[in-house]
Amino acid sequence: MGRIARAVAAVLIAATIVMMCARTPALAGPAASLAQETTPVTATDAEKVGVQPPAPYYPPGQKWVNSGMPGPPPPDVLDTPVPTATPTSTPTPLPQVKIDGVRTARVPTPGQLLFAKTRDIAFMDPLNWSVTIFKKRHQLIVYYKGRLFKDYHAVFGRSFEPGTKLWEGDRRTPEGVYTIVEKHPSRRWDWFLTLNYPNALDRYRYEQMRDGGEVPNEDGRPVGVGGRIGIHGTDNPILNRGDVNWTTGCISVDDEDGEELKRLLPKGTLVIINP
Repeated sequence: MGRIARAVAAVLIAATIVMMCARTPALAGPAASLAQETTPVTATDAEKVGVQPPAPYYPPGQKWVNSGMPGPPPPDVLDTPVPTATPTSTPTPLPQVKIDGVRTARVPTPGQLLFAKTRDIAFMDPLNWSVTIFKKRHQLIVYYKGRLFKDYHAVFGRSFEPGTKLWEGDRRTPEGVYTIVEKHPSRRWDWFLTLNYPNALDRYRYEQMRDGGEVPNEDGRPVGVGGRIGIHGTDNPILNRGDVNWTTGCISVDDEDGEELKRLLPKGTLVIINP
């Protein structure tokens, strides 16, 4: 019995070895010899014997993989349009300012914008208005609450001598700090805004010149210090447009501008006249 058991065991072992060998694919031909080589194998040699590894796999939809190396992307990437940003909002236009009786520009000034926002009687307070005049520039500039309101064109006294007014009849426009003390209609000028010339400084200067014999005499006595200086319209618009100083000492503007100034400037408005 022992011999029979050993013989059966030997047969089973032999059968197992045969089955294991049958499951292992045999290498034949050049591929078998190439697989048994211990030296490095080139891609060309592998391709000749049919053992070239498969090409890299790219998932569907992945056309290009950035390898991190410099170089242009493939054509299909270059041809892809790049979306451009579109503005999400449009610029806000400047508000249109409408002031009754005043011609405003298309682009309102800071003073006009501030005036348009006024909801009380602040526009009637003379402390909120001021006027600056430049004789050489032919400018009359109006400010509202310290901000530019409007720039007007003006002409002045026809004297060929520069400087401030010194006495009556010298045809000079005063220079200094004044206020509007009266507004009244005028047959010739439509409206007349009277200034408080002569002020205290004008009187002091006149008295010094009179006592020094510098004031001219008329009918045996010195002429007066003068007066009735103000801002008014014109009956010579051509001269105004030509920057011709033609008045006897007043400040002349166009009739429409004179109407606007009458509406805007209350009594007591500060007026500074510069050379």
